Amino acid sequence: MNKQSHIFERIPLTSGLLLGVLPLPIHVFIPIQLSYELAAITLVLIAGIYIGYAFKDGRPNTVFLEFSVALAFAATAWVGMNGYPFMIIGALVAHGFWDLLHLKLIKTDVPRWYIRFCVICDWVMAASLTLIWSFLP
Repeated sequence: MNKQSHIFERIPLTSGLLLGVLPLPIHVFIPIQLSYELAAITLVLIAGIYIGYAFKDGRPNTVFLEFSVALAFAATAWVGMNGYPFMIIGALVAHGFWDLLHLKLIKTDVPRWYIRFCVICDWVMAASLTLIWSFLP
């Protein structure tokens, strides 16, 4: 049986780079506060994906761990969009490291290709938002 692989699975680093960059130009054209809010929502969605993989894994301790970490990222996103936007950037960088922990230390049903994809996506978004927010009024 020939299993078809997802495009992200075949080229996780390239697709992570593209998905990290493609949505960012909108941040140049929307009001700065809306940009902070959009980035915060994106962070929460990214962090929440691991909750789904934890439920797929099925172990209660894994669900608790992933839910707790996602909640911490959500709290950081809220702080970020309410006056401290560079907290969002820091959280995106931190999420990249959280992704990397899933390669060796945290055992869940997260596909290995997704981890590589997400690390690149997180860090590209963090770097891009740093540039955008540094130059916007």
